[in-house]
Amino acid sequence: MERHGLSDIQLWKDFKGGDNESLAYIYSINSKRLYWYGLSFTSDYLLVEDAIQDLFSELILSRKRLSDTNNIQFYLLKSFKRILKRKISREKRVQLYDVQMKGDFEVTHSIEYFIIHEEDSYQQVRSLHEAIRSLTSRQKEAIYLKFSEGLGYDETAEIMDMTVESCRNLIWKAIRFLKNSLLQNQV
Repeated sequence: MERHGLSDIQLWKDFKGGDNESLAYIYSINSKRLYWYGLSFTSDYLLVEDAIQDLFSELILSRKRLSDTNNIQFYLLKSFKRILKRKISREKRVQLYDVQMKGDFEVTHSIEYFIIHEEDSYQQVRSLHEAIRSLTSRQKEAIYLKFSEGLGYDETAEIMDMTVESCRNLIWKAIRFLKNSLLQNQV
């Protein structure tokens, strides 16, 4: 059965109903995205792979009890972050500063790729990399979720355990900082 044209609501409903083709499709579409997101928190790729396996194992074991969703990507990112945070904490591979995961979040693709294609100058690209490195970990994560993963402010805020207004402000300040950094380097 073709899965590509199904809405997230129907695909999730089919998965919850026991359709393993839907599960395979959900995994194939989202596993690489989860992998790269996980590597933004830790360089331990085995831990990230374990977290992905745990996520899908939990989904399979509890599929009949899962809540409905109209955005599978959001559901998986939020669940995956929770599992990865628990694994990192258990493994003590990354120091946690408080209840929230505040490890160095590094965006190494997508946002840079998008901006690079907007600007041809090598100097601007180098300036952008420097500016991104100057962002806080929270700003980097918010920018990644919003622009690389295409999540809305509400979904980004929920994943990051903050209010939507705080999320908007965080992203706005990060973008303003990046723009100002690029403008200063053009002069």
